[in-house]
Amino acid sequence: MIDILKTKFLLLFRKPVGFIIITIIICTFAYILGLGQQSKIPIAVYSDLNKEQTETFLLELKKIPELDFSLYDEQEAIDMVRDGNADVAVHLMEQKFELIISPNYLDSALLKNQLNTIYGELTQQQAIVDAYDENPTINVEEIIQNANEQPSFQIQYLNFSNDEDFIWNPKLHSLFGFTLFMVIYTVANGVSHIVMERRNFIWDRLTISAIRKTEVYLANVLYCFLIGYLQVVLILSIFYFGGVDFYGGFGKTLLVVIPYLLCIVALTFFIASVAGTSGRFNAYISVLAVPLAMLGGAYWPLEIVTSEAILALSYVSPITYGLELLNGVTIHSSSMNDLVLPLGVLLFMTIVFMGIGINVMEKKEQL
Repeated sequence: MIDILKTKFLLLFRKPVGFIIITIIICTFAYILGLGQQSKIPIAVYSDLNKEQTETFLLELKKIPELDFSLYDEQEAIDMVRDGNADVAVHLMEQKFELIISPNYLDSALLKNQLNTIYGELTQQQAIVDAYDENPTINVEEIIQNANEQPSFQIQYLNFSNDEDFIWNPKLHSLFGFTLFMVIYTVANGVSHIVMERRNFIWDRLTISAIRKTEVYLANVLYCFLIGYLQVVLILSIFYFGGVDFYGGFGKTLLVVIPYLLCIVALTFFIASVAGTSGRFNAYISVLAVPLAMLGGAYWPLEIVTSEAILALSYVSPITYGLELLNGVTIHSSSMNDLVLPLGVLLFMTIVFMGIGINVMEKKEQL
């Protein structure tokens, strides 16, 4: 069995083009649809403060996610709001600020609250520095910096949400959806070698050799699973270390994707047993993969679908349960006990598809 696995991976290393192309396609589509469209809202800033104070405020403002603060002259900032090039203009002053808001901007209360927080923190620090400015033995700025870097206690923020509410992260959804969709082709590419080996009687030579038939099946199943898992781990790692927030569940995503990949391997084995030839196998995969992705919610969340027929058909797609597992351990912070249902369904599909696929292959071999 180990020798078969080594041979499979040597063939992959000699011709890795397909594996690399699919990986690049997944990363590209996930970025374009999930990350590239998430542009920040432009906010114009003009200031009455001195240069140093203005830069300090801008550094704090740029920490606010989804908002892009840029410094302009007063008239230029006002004109940007008037012309629709910016939704808000922020006027920074010594002890307060002013907002010039477009009628279409609906988050003014949230922005005002964030600015109040920043003003409160910075003015408080400045007041402390001014209070001890006459004492040269105390470096107040250094003390404040050390306190920020090494706080005496930690504060953790938790989000309590209704389980029935629809929570959607477009970045993660596009990443998970296209990964689960395109990895089908990677696994199918591994299974297609089995179809060709059976057609070229290589399979028969293996089964009549000293290698047991069980080992031959197990080696091929393991190879197809490993190339799919390697690709998923590679893609998720790229986006995780690239700054995508997995809500503390990155490690769990690498675990819960395993039953999905096993199900896809079993499904492709079943299709290979029915197809018989590599041409028909590739055609069946092409015809089935896209509908499974659409029904499973890889392109759009199923929560926005209103058709009862489509929602009913979504239960036959493994991608539905794969996304439920990945979203569960990330944005929903679900425990493994909460994900027993999708795990059980995927394992059940794996057993059914693999059992039927191997039986059909064996019957065709006997004929």
